[in-house]
Amino acid sequence: MQVTYRVPVEALNSGFLDMIKASFAGKEISITVEEVTNSQPINQKELYKKSLPLLERFNNMRVDPALNLSDLANEVNL
Repeated sequence: MQVTYRVPVEALNSGFLDMIKASFAGKEISITVEEVTNSQPINQKELYKKSLPLLERFNNMRVDPALNLSDLANEVNL
């Protein structure tokens, strides 16, 4: 079983650890702690605006219709 908890640091207390202990009683667990840098959902409009310079940079690029992208992917995955 895998569970992800996303909580503010201030919410960490002995009760939180007791809850984890009760959930995984008798089992060995692994605990990984990582900082959450972006707690807001992705704003699609802002993401689009950020991609515009990249779209402009490759505006004139054309892909050969005979190019088999599956073959290229298979070469990379070997």
